[in-house]
Amino acid sequence: MQELQQDTRYLPEPVEMQPLMDALADAFAVEIEGTRESVATWYDTFDWRLYNRGYLLRHRDRHWHLLDAGTGETLVSCRAGAGKKRVFSWDLPAGRLRSLLEPLLDVRALLPLVTLHSGDTRLRILNRDQKTTVFVEFSRQQVRGTDTLLRTVRLIPVRGYDKPMRAVRAFFDKHEVVEKVPLFYGFEQGLRAMGRAPGDYSSKFAIQLDPDLTARQAAVTIYRLLLETMLVNEEGIIRDLDSEFLHDFRVAIRRTRSGLGQMKKVLPADITATMKEEFAYLGRITGPVRDLDVYLLYERDYRARLPEMLQDGLGTFFADLAGQRKVEQKKLVRALRSPRYRQIVTSWDEYLRSDDPTPSADADVPVIDLARRIIRRRYKRIVKDGRAIGDDSPDEHLHRLRIQGKKLRYSLEFFRSLFPDDEVGVVIRQLKRLQNNLGEFNDLSVQQEMLARSLRGLRPGSRRNMELSAAIGGLLTNLFHEQQRVRKRFARTFARFDSRKNVALFRKLFH
Repeated sequence: MQELQQDTRYLPEPVEMQPLMDALADAFAVEIEGTRESVATWYDTFDWRLYNRGYLLRHRDRHWHLLDAGTGETLVSCRAGAGKKRVFSWDLPAGRLRSLLEPLLDVRALLPLVTLHSGDTRLRILNRDQKTTVFVEFSRQQVRGTDTLLRTVRLIPVRGYDKPMRAVRAFFDKHEVVEKVPLFYGFEQGLRAMGRAPGDYSSKFAIQLDPDLTARQAAVTIYRLLLETMLVNEEGIIRDLDSEFLHDFRVAIRRTRSGLGQMKKVLPADITATMKEEFAYLGRITGPVRDLDVYLLYERDYRARLPEMLQDGLGTFFADLAGQRKVEQKKLVRALRSPRYRQIVTSWDEYLRSDDPTPSADADVPVIDLARRIIRRRYKRIVKDGRAIGDDSPDEHLHRLRIQGKKLRYSLEFFRSLFPDDEVGVVIRQLKRLQNNLGEFNDLSVQQEMLARSLRGLRPGSRRNMELSAAIGGLLTNLFHEQQRVRKRFARTFARFDSRKNVALFRKLFH
C-alpha cells in the first residue's frame, strides 16, 4: 500500500486511545490483528548530506531503508546491522545501497539521530461477508531519551471499498481526530524532541551582514558564528565520531585567527593580541590528530599508486599511524576537557556578548569600507606574488601564495553578503581553482616530507622494514612526479585567475 493513499491523523491529548478503539468496535465489525513492537532509528551525517539530497535513511528490523523524503517511497533496502555509535559507508555490505551512499557520505559517518520505540495495534474493519474493507492502525511512538510520546491513527484503504473508508473517516471526524500529520511525522517530532532540526548544521560558512553595520558589529557577528561552529563540533571530536568534526573545528579556528589578523584594529589591541595567542594554541593542540587523520585517509590512494607486490608493506605503516592517532586523540580529549580550553571559549564568548566601550581605530568604520580595504589589499598581494613566480622559483613561494589565497578566501567569505552575490561567486570560483592547484601542490609536499621522515626512522635488517622501505620509496617517486605535474599546471591556473576579465571584476567590486 502506498504511503500517499494512507490517512494518518494526530491523536489530540484529551482523546484516550483505548476508549476510541472501543468506540470503533461498537460502530463497526472489527477484528484485532494484534500489537506489534518495533524500534526504528533514523540516520544521517552531522551535516545532513542525505537530507540535503532528498533522502531519509531508516534502520528497522535489521534492515536499512533509503527513502525518498518527498514521497516516502523506498528506493533501496538491504539487510544489515547498525552500529550504536556510527556507521560509515564501508561498514555496509557491498550492494546498491552502499554504492549510492559512498559518494554522498565520503568520510562522514552516519549517526543515529532519532530512535522511536513503537507499539502498533492494527484492526480490520469487516463487512457482512467478513471481508476486510479498511485497516486502522493505532500507534504509540516513544522518542528514546525523552518524555515525548507520539500518538497517531492511520487509516489504510483497501482497493474497491471506498464507501467503508469514507465511513471510517467520518467516524474519526466525529470524535475530533481530524488533524492529519506529515508523511514523516515521527522523524520530525523526534528531531524536535532531541533539540535538532533538519539542516541545522552545515560546514559551509554563510553569514548575512547588514551593510549599515560598523566594523566592530560585523566582526563580532562573524566571530560569534565561528565560535558556535567550534562548540557544536566539540562532542563529535571527543566521541571521535568522524574526522570532519575536527576538520570543521580547525577551520573555524583558522578563520578566527585570519579575522583577528586582517581586522586587527577593529577590536581593542589587547583583546586582539590575547585571542590571537589563544587561538594559535588551539591550532597547536588540534594539529597532530588532524595531520594523522589526513595521512590515514591516504591509505586507499597509496595502495592504488603502488604495484601489488609493494602494497603489503603499507599494512604496518598505516597500523603504526593508527596507533599514534589513538595516543594523540587521548591528548586532544584531555586538552578539550581542560580548564584552559574552557576558559578560552568562555571568556571569548563573554567578550563577544559584551558591549565593550574601549575605542579602537577601525571599530566605527562602516563594514563595507573595511571589507573593500581588506579584500583589495589581499588581492594585490596575491597578484604581485603570483606574477613573480616562475618555473625556477622555490617551492616555498608557492606555499606562501597558498597561505595568501586562504586569507583572501576567508575575507571574501566573511563579507560576501555585502556585494552582488553572482559577481562575488565568480571571484570565489576563480580563487578556488587557484587554491586547488596550490593546495594539491602543498599536500604532495607534506606527504613526501612525512614519508621521508618515516623512511629515515626505519632500521635496516628486518623483512618488515625492507618491505616498508620499498613501499615508501615507490610512493616517494610516484608523489614527486605527480607534484611536478601539478607545478607545471600552476602558470596556466594563475593566468586564468589573473586574467583581464577577473582583474576588472575585482576592481569593480572592491575599489
